[in-house]
Amino acid sequence: MLDSISRGQSLASCAVLFLLLTSAWPAALITSDFGEQDGVNPLHLNEINESEEKLVSGREVEPWYGSNQAWPQFQNNPTHNSSMPSHGPDGGPGDGPVANVSEFASITKPELNWMKETSGHYGSDGLGSAIGDFSNSITYPATAADRCGEGDLFAVFVVTESSGEVSNSILKIINGDTSKTAWQVNLGSTQAIKATPILFDLDDDGRLEIIVAYDTSSEIVVDIWSPEIACSEAGWQATGHGTEKMWSWQDSNRRLGAESPHWPVAQTGHLVTTQTLLADLQMDGSPELVLAAMDQDTAKPVVIALPLTNQGPPDALWEVDLDRGNHISDPTWVALDSENSAVVVTTIDDSDANMWVWKIDGASGSLDWERVNLPNSDSDSNSPRLRLPGPVIAQLDNDEVPEIIFTIPTDSNGGSSGNGATLVAWELTSAEQIWTFRTPNGYSDAPPLPVDTTGDGIHDRVCWVTWYSTSSWNFDRQGLTGCHDVSGETPSKEWSRTLDQSSGNDNDEIAVAPPIWMDIDGNGAPELIVPFGRRVFAFDGDTGIQADINNWWADAIDISHRTWAAPAVGDLDGDGSLDILIGDTVISQAVCDVSPSSDGRGISFNPETPDPGETVTITGQFSNIGTIECDEDVDAVLYDGDQEIGRYRIVDLAAVSPSGEAGPASFSVDIIAQLGDAQIT
Repeated sequence: MLDSISRGQSLASCAVLFLLLTSAWPAALITSDFGEQDGVNPLHLNEINESEEKLVSGREVEPWYGSNQAWPQFQNNPTHNSSMPSHGPDGGPGDGPVANVSEFASITKPELNWMKETSGHYGSDGLGSAIGDFSNSITYPATAADRCGEGDLFAVFVVTESSGEVSNSILKIINGDTSKTAWQVNLGSTQAIKATPILFDLDDDGRLEIIVAYDTSSEIVVDIWSPEIACSEAGWQATGHGTEKMWSWQDSNRRLGAESPHWPVAQTGHLVTTQTLLADLQMDGSPELVLAAMDQDTAKPVVIALPLTNQGPPDALWEVDLDRGNHISDPTWVALDSENSAVVVTTIDDSDANMWVWKIDGASGSLDWERVNLPNSDSDSNSPRLRLPGPVIAQLDNDEVPEIIFTIPTDSNGGSSGNGATLVAWELTSAEQIWTFRTPNGYSDAPPLPVDTTGDGIHDRVCWVTWYSTSSWNFDRQGLTGCHDVSGETPSKEWSRTLDQSSGNDNDEIAVAPPIWMDIDGNGAPELIVPFGRRVFAFDGDTGIQADINNWWADAIDISHRTWAAPAVGDLDGDGSLDILIGDTVISQAVCDVSPSSDGRGISFNPETPDPGETVTITGQFSNIGTIECDEDVDAVLYDGDQEIGRYRIVDLAAVSPSGEAGPASFSVDIIAQLGDAQIT
């Protein structure tokens, strides 16, 4: 019989223990001392590039290279290379407590854990996902700690909710374990908010703020919210938080979005939009907010840096107008040394696909690179579609200064293979090209993913995802994903695979979400996880074959709405295993996880204060809080000392919400209350 049950252990057949202690009183008083569930290890620190660690050494003021939150902004960190938490197939708690986890467990057996919005909804509006720890922002009674998110991480996103002809954007904080809404505010009538919310402790009080940027019909807006989350025995007090805004900044002459030149996108109301960036521009330990926007008077791009002050709205740190191109990419940040940083963007002219690179000094806003041509041999009047992918910072060699990878999104021959989107790597010190290669086919709306397959701190592989139309007579689309080895002078394709169409509408098959990597099988190169259409695919890192990972990943995971949001990764439910958040949807490890009811409610007594000799009914209650049905019998056993006094077996114990629809299981045993100490387990 098991001595304890740790959250996150896969239990096919188990005994659930219930512990109660009695104390000697003139009348027998029975109380419960039901063990608390394992806490959450705050193992949310992201990888920091080796070069960045070197740059910090010897400096009195340490620059801010990224948050220790699980996934606080688009692509996790300011360099946009989607660094992953430490993990592996042998990680997780094992037979021990989650609090001792030093390496998260990979998702070796994927299961759709929860989806917040209904199946007929598009999901969250953003093109990214954010995960954070709001534990210091929650007020709750000790008797409801588990139900009020103790040890859990939270997802943050924006959805559009409609009532009649009125649509409003709702900013939500969602409990990662239960999928319940912990906090929400109505942002009003806006354009669809594609910029990912950013999570950061702005005023250094230990509590996270939320930075959300969006367009209305008349202006660009940046709101800073400081959530005060309240919870009770009855649950979350999700509404009524409209007064918790710290400040709001507006500019009536700028917008994050611009009309798409691609007719199928434009006619459905989608704009080409950019992501916001949180980065330490002045290298002083305090990050600023960077906006890549469009000026409404000139129809030209502009980059704006806003200081994040406690009181606002602030004046801009700097604004830089760019005089080439009529669409701008997501901004990216890079540390050039311990005292200097830069913001890098690209721009494109949608009439001929000419492109330019701009490198802006982080502290002053001066242009270090101005109108630097990014050579594009394609002539395309149809790009970008939904997004001009931003640059990605990578470590491609052994010197201290990292390198940069650009995306040229055009495909010169449409759906025909051979000339897909182009990826180009440059030196940041000289704008010298290191390498370039074309993907086999398709347009690019997603940034590439640099991968270090050997663990030596050098990115030796670049993975990508593209899409293309399969016919000139309709808008049916397919995706394509793959990886190139970039360790030599000339990149070579490792493998590429087609992403099959799924259900839904045509725009679902625009590959907007970038891939992420995860070491699933522990063998060779890490695996590639790719959201596309209404599915999530995983490909073996060495062969690109799904079935080479294992049977669980052999087929794509179906989701009932599009997967445009860039994935975020973290231990959302506190079980020591990684979870993948894609917009409003979470994919977790498939596990049967049997646990007594939370907050000490796993055992109860009737009557609660019996007299000696009176019959007491002891009721034990437990649930499968995992993601799948238990495939073997579950036994619950009660002992009085060493003597068994009750046993209950349940077959095929189904999961409770949010993964399933089952309720808790319970059983009862009668005993006679007596004076003196007694221990029932």
